[in-house]
Amino acid sequence: MMKKIQILLAVGLCLFLLTPFQLLAQEITVTGIVTDADGERIPGVNVLIRDTGSGTITNNDGEFEISIEADGVLVFSYIGFESKTVQVDGRTSLEITLQESLAELGEVVVLGYSERGMREISSSVVNIQGEDLQDITSPNTTRLLQGKAAGVFMSTASGSPGSTPDVRIRGAGSISANAAPLYVIDGVIAGSGSSFDVNTLNPRDIESITVLKDASATALYGSRAANGVIVVTTTQARPGTSNIDISSTVGVNRRTDGNFQVMNSAQNFEYHELMGNPNLDPSFLDTDTNWQDLAFDRGLTQEYQVSVSAGSELTSFYISGNYYNEEGTLISDNLERLAGRLNLTHQVDERVNLSASLSGSYTNEVNNPTGALYQSYTNLPWDRAFNEDGTIRTGSESGWLGRDQTNFLYPLQYNWSNNRRQYLAGSVRVEYNILDWLYASSSNRATLNAFRSESNADRRTPAGSTNNGELSNSYDYSTSFLTSNLLHANYDFDNHTISGIAGVEYQHLYSDGMSGTGIGIEPNLEILNVTAEPLSLGGYKNESTFFSVLSQMEYSYQNTYFLSLSYRLDGSSRFGIDNRYGNFYSIGGSWLLSNESFMDNFEAVDLLRLRASYGTTGNAGIGNYEHLGLFAYTVQYAGNPGAIPARTPNPELTWEVARQANLGLDFELFERFTISTDIYQQTNEDLLLAVVLPATAGFSSRTENVGSVRNRGLEVEISSNNIVTNNFSWTTDFNISFNRNRVLKLSDGDDILAGNQRIMEGSDKNTWYMRKWMGVDPENGDPLWEVLERDDDGNIISREVTSSYNDASLQPVGTASPDFTGGIRNRFRYGPVSLSSFFTFVSGNDIYHSARQLFDSDGGYPGYNQMVLQDGWSRWQQPGDDATHPRAVFGGNQNSNSPSSRYIEDGSYVRLQNVTLSYDVQPDLLNRIGLRALRLYASGDNLLTFTSFSGMDPEVGIETAIADTKYPISRKLLFGIEIGL
Repeated sequence: MMKKIQILLAVGLCLFLLTPFQLLAQEITVTGIVTDADGERIPGVNVLIRDTGSGTITNNDGEFEISIEADGVLVFSYIGFESKTVQVDGRTSLEITLQESLAELGEVVVLGYSERGMREISSSVVNIQGEDLQDITSPNTTRLLQGKAAGVFMSTASGSPGSTPDVRIRGAGSISANAAPLYVIDGVIAGSGSSFDVNTLNPRDIESITVLKDASATALYGSRAANGVIVVTTTQARPGTSNIDISSTVGVNRRTDGNFQVMNSAQNFEYHELMGNPNLDPSFLDTDTNWQDLAFDRGLTQEYQVSVSAGSELTSFYISGNYYNEEGTLISDNLERLAGRLNLTHQVDERVNLSASLSGSYTNEVNNPTGALYQSYTNLPWDRAFNEDGTIRTGSESGWLGRDQTNFLYPLQYNWSNNRRQYLAGSVRVEYNILDWLYASSSNRATLNAFRSESNADRRTPAGSTNNGELSNSYDYSTSFLTSNLLHANYDFDNHTISGIAGVEYQHLYSDGMSGTGIGIEPNLEILNVTAEPLSLGGYKNESTFFSVLSQMEYSYQNTYFLSLSYRLDGSSRFGIDNRYGNFYSIGGSWLLSNESFMDNFEAVDLLRLRASYGTTGNAGIGNYEHLGLFAYTVQYAGNPGAIPARTPNPELTWEVARQANLGLDFELFERFTISTDIYQQTNEDLLLAVVLPATAGFSSRTENVGSVRNRGLEVEISSNNIVTNNFSWTTDFNISFNRNRVLKLSDGDDILAGNQRIMEGSDKNTWYMRKWMGVDPENGDPLWEVLERDDDGNIISREVTSSYNDASLQPVGTASPDFTGGIRNRFRYGPVSLSSFFTFVSGNDIYHSARQLFDSDGGYPGYNQMVLQDGWSRWQQPGDDATHPRAVFGGNQNSNSPSSRYIEDGSYVRLQNVTLSYDVQPDLLNRIGLRALRLYASGDNLLTFTSFSGMDPEVGIETAIADTKYPISRKLLFGIEIGL
């Protein structure tokens, strides 16, 4: 009996002792909401049970429900906010408030192959969020970057709709090879230069753009990263959200002429009197035609976007459609584009994740086919555009005074020129989780691009009259396929974190095309086979492949010391059989000094980080068959096909290599100021250079690995929260970049002629080389240039002036490279009202105003209209005049309008790129009308330009730096609405 009692007591004691543990292990259901500091609910917040990997996300109203042990711990995390850890302690209802993380340096940045927090990055990168790109209305994504990233210089040679700017990151280190950056879209290489048309990318679909500048950031793209990398991340749906977004923008465009103005009838008459035109007649003053008003008109810009996104714990999608239409300010000039995108992600099971995207666009361009841009400035105001009965004059009638005898309005009735492009891109990515710290991925992307161009010169017009009408067609077709197969590792232990990437990539590029022109065609016919005979036929096929093995390792200790190593082996079919492979590597490190204990006394310093990196990248931006000896089968003899030698082989041709060192310092002060500075040096070696061969070789040039170019620079970025209160805020973002370029080595030290520029060892790559203008002889009004006398070693021993253009000496007279570039943005918010302004600036670049050779010709082109002299300019008229312009002489004054430094001008400018005023409807009203968001705004683009440049616009092509009769940029006034459902 006693034994049974002992057993019962033992069992009872055990039950008593186990009861607390059973209570502690009991699962409860916890519900709650997550808000930001302003009380706004946050959808899509990750709610994880610590140390388990399981969890949920908040719904569209910021609410969540989760089952967890009563003593469990929840971790709340969301991009842009500090993570928060909460002990449940048996509670069944929680209200969680997340605090925004420190701007910029606290955010997650997409680097292409990986994502990193800005605090963990040892590289020089700039991250720009999508909302910061949307102030400018343009179909071109890169144009939205202008002035917003230190070290990125871009300039557009044309203001036509859809024109693409030149982009250079930290200067241009190549001479003959492609100097454009590499574009990466959603982690997959898209292309560079002519291999990728950035106009196919809808700016409204962009979530962020990251610019990779130094070798530590770009080396993993080794083969084509010598010119920097632009990583584009498109919008993805966030888990727990279900949104419909609609936006509409409509506005008007007007041309801007800058400081350039041509003469009216009376001004032109006075000018011809000065030059002594023997054919001058007072009756000329009876006509005063403004040809610019006939060639240009106000245009309409329209953009409409609809997107739908939704996400659950397993599946999310984003789908969008966009329509963009911009009428150019030049008559009969228009760009129309339709674009669409689908981004889809799905978690198949605990191990497999799948993502896919499909994007496409259709673009139609209508181009003015008449030369109206040029003729609107050259045509004399004395010529009438219309007959007395209102019919359009042709320009060939008797009494037409202008030199070219053309009236662009006449052929506009019959001639046309159209371009059409279809673009389709699809990608699939599969991720397989092998272990908690290891997964494999396979990213595959294919693109198809079809382009067609058509133009017609009617036989009734001057352009078509010679051949009884002309019709031209051209077709271009290209495809690409890339597969990237990688292993990703991320392992934590103690205070150490090691992550890495290793894998292989393969890319195949193909393109073909043809063109043909037929002559002899009846009006209103549009098919080549109805032409009487062919005038020309052409075609091409191109194919190339790249194969790469890549790896990267990153290590951090105590989140304070960071190290990054990368290596990439690249092979390309573009190089000789013996040198197809190149090795590229990088090493980078950073030290987060603000985590050290010795910084505890510096309370003003929120973050202090030192970065350093060194590495190599490559450039393969040449034609596909430059290493081969080729014959051209483009000749015939007696009706039989023939071939001639076209290129001498170079089996040793290999990669151009860029070696770059970077040192950076980042710091935050008073939780208000963020400052990043970088100094760098990049030296491009073994340049892919078109070397001129001697005449006896039988070939004009051959691409060889020779030469070296160096770029050095300083970059500064500053972000400031100037004033931040509950009702008012003012923030400023500023960046400035300085770059110096020098050619270190050329083939045998020989200069390279490039128009009016000359590439020389020891000089800037974009050095102007021409006769130096010395002004006007005050005694007779003759032009003056400089004559240099040199000794046998080339040293200058004397300087004189001459009025003989042929006797003047060619010499360096400036450089097209700017001293510095940058931008500044200010944002003001008062309650629901926001105002932002954005300025860009360029300083110190010399540009050649070639249009002045025609419009400021001192009588050299009496049959063309001339420009009105700028304030401070004067023309010589009598002995003793201290004038800027020579005496005007009918037919020209001793070649005074020939190329010289007379027409080199300072291209510096400051441009008010955008001003936007917006109103965000407040939540209480939104709730009453059933909307998630509603924003109204007015915006102005290219509103003001401050410059001393005498031309239409100081923004010109980066490499040519020539200002001709440029298609004017448009000043736009736009109104828009954004609706969130």
